[in-house]
Amino acid sequence: MIEFNFKYVLDSAIEENGIAESEIRALERELVQARKNLNGLRVNGGAGFYDEISNLGMIKDIKEVSGKLFSKGIETLYVFGMGGSSLGAVFLKEAMGAITGGRKSGRNIDVVFSENIDPGPIKRNIDNMDLEKTLFCFVSKSADTIEVVAQFFIVKEMLEKSVKNYKNNLLFITDKKSGFLRLYADENGIAVLDIAKNVGGRYSIVTAGTLFPAYAMGLDIEKFLSGAISYRDDILSKGVFENNPVYTFASAIYLFYAKKRRNIFVPFVYGDYLKEFSRWFRQLFAESLGKELVSPTPVPAAGATDQHSQLQLYMQGPQDKLIGFFCLKDFGSDFTVNSNGFKEFDYLNKKKLSEILKNELKGVELALAINKRPSFRITLDKIDEFSLGELSFMSMEAVAVLGMLLKINPFDQPGVEKGKKFAYLLMGRKDESLSAESDELKRLDKIADMPY
Repeated sequence: MIEFNFKYVLDSAIEENGIAESEIRALERELVQARKNLNGLRVNGGAGFYDEISNLGMIKDIKEVSGKLFSKGIETLYVFGMGGSSLGAVFLKEAMGAITGGRKSGRNIDVVFSENIDPGPIKRNIDNMDLEKTLFCFVSKSADTIEVVAQFFIVKEMLEKSVKNYKNNLLFITDKKSGFLRLYADENGIAVLDIAKNVGGRYSIVTAGTLFPAYAMGLDIEKFLSGAISYRDDILSKGVFENNPVYTFASAIYLFYAKKRRNIFVPFVYGDYLKEFSRWFRQLFAESLGKELVSPTPVPAAGATDQHSQLQLYMQGPQDKLIGFFCLKDFGSDFTVNSNGFKEFDYLNKKKLSEILKNELKGVELALAINKRPSFRITLDKIDEFSLGELSFMSMEAVAVLGMLLKINPFDQPGVEKGKKFAYLLMGRKDESLSAESDELKRLDKIADMPY
């Protein structure tokens, strides 16, 4: 269950820096249209995350491939993916700590991620692995992601030299039909799982790219998807303001950006098992909305840690931020403070550690409100697979709706593609489609650097 509290965005609480409830209600027509537009995209296959969560065939395939590959003495799963191909799984791995208490899963598999192509950490990881007992999993929706393919060639060469039947140590999770990894898998008999073409990377937390490693680490993926389905059906069966706060969530961010010039949104998590959620949410938000000069910038923070590093700026810096607190009602475990005999700390005696953390959050909320700085709070009942599914779908729906309010397409990423083209060009790729980038690079190369 997810609870919302929007008290401290209202002008009745923070005066001229807040918004009126009537301003949110006035967006009803736009929100109804946003829902219609998203449903149209869903029907036409442009917003696949809505229906991929109901894909029973995907669950069956994940379990079959897992059973086949992990029956061969595999102890480690090493996942290579960039951005959305890893962030969702990293978020779920960290959150799993609240469920398992840090113990290994029943499948007894260590899951390690390579989210970058820094050779130092990659070498360290591989040096600490038994190659014969490691499954190397390469995740790329396009099947051609340059960083993933480069790491595949490195791993392939290592395996060829030291592991008999090394193809049993490889898994690709990629496009159903096209691209290098798909063709290579089909031609060489390598295990492969499909990623739906109509699910963008930042929404791929509901695809095999995330759910295979999540299943390997012990997550009940059916329960996770049930949470997402439940939240989807609940949202879409109601009116936009019929006890449906996900629309208020999107509306608040939109109004503070469009009317109050608050162009920085801070997802501020209270609970270490949600830290990676904030990284996943940042990508979902930034890559979906960061286009056409019309989006806030997401800046993650974690409490109480960042009360001692960022809060000063948020409290007395520029009035350009909206803070969304994400917290837990039940932390899963707790400690009781015994300060008996220390008079100056009497107020801590018999307090739960979770109670102290919650009160720190409430203290920050109050201090922000007194300084006329807006914030709202989203509270997760507890961390389990069902609630993680709810949280994931809620976040994706809120970002998609916000995209509609901003009048942009939340499912493309033209800016990322431009950067990729320049990288291809710099590495010597010959391709007629890079002619415009080639001309731009030549122009920039003629410009001298500034003298020091």
